[in-house]
Amino acid sequence: MVEFCPDCSNLLRRQFINGSRILVCRCGFQKDLSLNVEDIKKDARLKEEALDKNLIIVSQEDKISVNPQVKKYCPKCTSKEAEAWQEQTRSADEPSTSFFRCVECKHTWREY
Repeated sequence: MVEFCPDCSNLLRRQFINGSRILVCRCGFQKDLSLNVEDIKKDARLKEEALDKNLIIVSQEDKISVNPQVKKYCPKCTSKEAEAWQEQTRSADEPSTSFFRCVECKHTWREY
């Protein structure tokens, strides 16, 4: 992965200094790459929680779709949650169409 200096935007180079891995820039900026085990576990747990809150997986006819959940009222059953996605249904110079599927009754509708 390539990273750039936040101060001068130059490419950061990887170096080993005193047994630790760091990224170094010509301007003097340094970024330590060594993470302790607790930081790695915490980061993984936060990513898992974010995925659990924002994504649902729906299996329909051997097709798996992963779409974010949004707060949207279903016009059929008045549920307050739906999964959402967008598709370009008209010409490229027009906005995409937003589709919603109710989490409860699976009713699907669109908004332009």
